[in-house]
Amino acid sequence: MKTSSIYNEGRKLLLMGSSAYKMKELPLEVRERIDLGIEKGVVFVVAEAHGSCRLFQDYLASKNYRDVVIGHAKSLRYNAGGWQDVKYGNNLKEREKNMIKDCDYAIVIWQDKSSVIAENLEYLKKLRKSTFLYEYNSSDGTFQAGQLDPRRIFRKIFPFSKSFKQKEKKAFDKWFSEKLNQ
Repeated sequence: MKTSSIYNEGRKLLLMGSSAYKMKELPLEVRERIDLGIEKGVVFVVAEAHGSCRLFQDYLASKNYRDVVIGHAKSLRYNAGGWQDVKYGNNLKEREKNMIKDCDYAIVIWQDKSSVIAENLEYLKKLRKSTFLYEYNSSDGTFQAGQLDPRRIFRKIFPFSKSFKQKEKKAFDKWFSEKLNQ
């Protein structure tokens, strides 16, 4: 694994993912990176939602790792290791955004193109956070895993919608033009 030099002691590694992710355990690719973070002494920041966040917490608890912060919004729903908890906001969107701001790196499980996770991936890109992405398709069980591609667009773009911003349109047009010329 080529990621051995990116994690540093005391830095914050965000573990984030789709609540729809219902596998029994974390994927090997994700476990390896978490194990590397443990080895390097990072502080893990994890939410307390269903799905992948519960798997992240359960995995860290099974490793008896103590440098974990559980991020929540209104109230704490789950804390597998009795770790410190931090209120990162008053609602889901605020919590997610503040947890992303607070981290140095991220590992994200994205299932079935979840729009919430897509927004978070865009924000991670915007803040230039080094991110490992595990993308899972539940309809056929396939996955892709690797570093977040800063050129990839993760949210749906509807060029003719009212909310489509001018600068996003320019970025999309430039990207699309480059793709056509390849």
